[in-house]
Amino acid sequence: MFSKKCKEHLDDVSESGTQHMLQALWVALKLQALVPICIVHAFAPCLFTATATNEMKKILKKRESNVR
Repeated sequence: MFSKKCKEHLDDVSESGTQHMLQALWVALKLQALVPICIVHAFAPCLFTATATNEMKKILKKRESNVR
């Protein structure tokens, strides 16, 4: 079902295919929720000054801690 490269990636992140799919979908939902915030910020820079950046950092930090 999965290519060798896919299996290697799943091993690298210590997740099953299902776990990885759910994690990726969760991240996608979080990022999608940030889109309106970024649009508002584009027109009103005084609003949501660090919201998107902080959330993306949290996502990356969680990902790094899970990979190690």
